[in-house]
Amino acid sequence: MANAAIRVNIFPQSIQEQIHETLNWHSQTDRVELTNREKEVLQIMSLAWNDEEAAQALNISLYTYRAHRKNIVNKFNAKNQIEAIVRAFRSKLIH
Repeated sequence: MANAAIRVNIFPQSIQEQIHETLNWHSQTDRVELTNREKEVLQIMSLAWNDEEAAQALNISLYTYRAHRKNIVNKFNAKNQIEAIVRAFRSKLIH
C-alpha cells in the first residue's frame, strides 16, 4: 500500500462541503466583472475602514457605498465582505 492516498473524514459532512466550496471558489470568481466604481469601492473595502470613512473617501453617500458593497459581495458569491475581499485578492483584482 505504498504511496496510496487514504481519505480520512475528520470533519462532519457539512464542514467538508464548506471546505470544498471555499477551496473551489475560484471557478465562480474567474468571471467576476466589476464596474470601475466597484473596483474603487473594493480597494477601499480592503483597507477595513468603517462605512462612513469609506463613503467619504469615495465622495459618495453612505447608502450608495453600502449598495456597491452589497453588489460586490453578491458578484463574488461571497457570504460577507471579508470573503469577497479574500476572493478579490486571490483573483488579483486587488493587491
